[in-house]
Amino acid sequence: MKGAACLAFKGCAQILLLGAATVSAFTPSLCTLCLPPSSRSIVTRITRSTVRWMTDNAPGTTTSDSSDISSSSPESKGTKKRIVVVGGGWAGFSAADALASAEIDPATGESPVEVILLDASPRGRGGLAGSWKTPGGRQVEAGVHGFWKEYRNTFAAMERIGLNLSDVLGPYSPSVLISKSGRVALAPVLGKEEEEEEEGVEKKDGHKFPSPLDLILSPGAALELIADLLPPPLDVALVSEFNPSSPLTLVDRASAVGLLGAWADFGQEDPKSWDIYDKVSAEELFLRKAGVTEALYEELVQPLLHVLPMCPGYDCSAAAALSCFHVFALQSKGAFDVRWCRGGITEKIFDPWAKQLVEGGDVAIRGSSRVTSVTQVDTADTGTDGPHFEVTLNDGEDTIVCDGVIFAVGGTSMGKLVAASPETDALMGPQGFDRVRGVTCVAARLFLEPDAISSGLSGGKHDSTLLPPDVAKALKDTPVAVCGPEIGGIPELQETGFCVYDLQRMQDKFAVDDEKETAVLEVDFFRADSIADIRDDQEVAALALKAVGRALGTQVIDLSKVVDMSVVRARDAVSHFAVNSAQCSPQVKIRRGVYMCGDWIDRKGHASWSTEKSVVTGRQAVAALAKDLGLKCRTDIIEAAPDTAQLKALRTIARKLRETIPPPGSGIPSSPWSLAKELVEGTDS
Repeated sequence: MKGAACLAFKGCAQILLLGAATVSAFTPSLCTLCLPPSSRSIVTRITRSTVRWMTDNAPGTTTSDSSDISSSSPESKGTKKRIVVVGGGWAGFSAADALASAEIDPATGESPVEVILLDASPRGRGGLAGSWKTPGGRQVEAGVHGFWKEYRNTFAAMERIGLNLSDVLGPYSPSVLISKSGRVALAPVLGKEEEEEEEGVEKKDGHKFPSPLDLILSPGAALELIADLLPPPLDVALVSEFNPSSPLTLVDRASAVGLLGAWADFGQEDPKSWDIYDKVSAEELFLRKAGVTEALYEELVQPLLHVLPMCPGYDCSAAAALSCFHVFALQSKGAFDVRWCRGGITEKIFDPWAKQLVEGGDVAIRGSSRVTSVTQVDTADTGTDGPHFEVTLNDGEDTIVCDGVIFAVGGTSMGKLVAASPETDALMGPQGFDRVRGVTCVAARLFLEPDAISSGLSGGKHDSTLLPPDVAKALKDTPVAVCGPEIGGIPELQETGFCVYDLQRMQDKFAVDDEKETAVLEVDFFRADSIADIRDDQEVAALALKAVGRALGTQVIDLSKVVDMSVVRARDAVSHFAVNSAQCSPQVKIRRGVYMCGDWIDRKGHASWSTEKSVVTGRQAVAALAKDLGLKCRTDIIEAAPDTAQLKALRTIARKLRETIPPPGSGIPSSPWSLAKELVEGTDS
């Protein structure tokens, strides 16, 4: 539920450095509740098609060069290579998509591969993400799905399907961050320029630097012009709206400068950096090494940790925190901007994707197919060269012999599989799957009796809602509120973050019109084990309404106004990036014929998260398989956004410092005031 269709927060992680940037404006300094890629399953049976489908070129890549085709010296192609993909979410579908692009065998005139995508869920397209029904018969999905600006490979995959992004996704939306003390800040949108280009709006050339008169007559617009000239996160610092009642002082906000050393020192795709930073907690990084104040940590850092990596600082790897914040907020100008799906991802994305595969690729998708064992079989039994594997389904009800297996499941699912199957455990080798943990999420979608229409609201695809007027007013700038832990003193929220969504302003099917008879409110909880333990859906709904009221400072909506609901409990559904968790993140290739993909795979590789990481590793797994099996598949991958010029300069300085004076102890550079404190206290943290 991350992530991965993915985080509920579009980038208030930027705000970690906003205060410091405001104090020193020219010093360079993520959710949707989305089910993990391994759980967003497409599980309906699809008939095989022998018509080949060649994927189109991905935007922003050069696919005519032979380097974009995964290939190797051809092997015998007298028979098709049968590939089994285990798991039907973003990772599994991305792998199947790449396999379906295999170059036609000139000897047969057919695709050289046969792809069988397996998923345990019987629910139909979308798995845990879709095909749920309320008691009133309404079709719902578990969670709300966002797509960040830097989801380049995800957008390319959607365009290969033939989707128009504007038909699938709403506009870039702001989000408001709420801590236990109340509203903290509203982060603005910096992706308007790209959005206007996509919608056909003429782009203005050049930038007008504001004059002194502009600053006097229109300070807000002038600051936006200045922000457009600055690197992230300084741009957001100038235009974010901090709540005047926030307990944060200028000193608190300035303390964020202490994070500069670690931010510049940590390499997103550097295994050595991961080895150093993954061994300490985010709490130690922010409080002890960076030296941010307790107030800044409580008001800004903790809420972001609870909705991005979805865990408290003491239980989150410093490497994961830095990587997550970088990808969702600091990677590029507007990296924190997010577009929400205008409906369910099953209907908008996976249905047409499945249709594309059946019409163009040799792919079968089988639901209710729980993999219980994978073993390597003797090639003498198969009569062909190379390793072969036997995939056992549903405790022996069926078996499939294949040439290769791609596991596209979550870490906890993989751990359960190898624990139950010694054969699979032996095949995979010592990967540490037994140490992989998950985060529990709960999605509550509430259909409410309508109030009077509130119109003229901003930040969403639609500008009207039937929610109570005080709730509509609290969300007047955005349909999304991101809330940290400990809201309102509610015991169940002690370590639980959550997001609030006004779906009438986000999804077309709920938009206000003359026929709409209900308002639609969604509350998605993260690290929500105590809430998942509540068996009565009515109690969960009441808790959700109470949480909304406490977070927004509005009257708590009475439970009697709920006319229909859906409560989805997803235990251990999201990858948990705890301290030392990167040690349990395998590479995409386990051995010849066995590969893995997902948001928890190859954490030290391509700088991406959640859905984007699943898409990337799905294609990387096929690239490795194609090389081993002599196939030619389109597996081009768009690289992560390069560092800004300012960050490159900081990284150069950090590298020189590390080479000259390596940080002692943990190997993480301290801020000057933290280092002074360590020296005074005579300790090395």
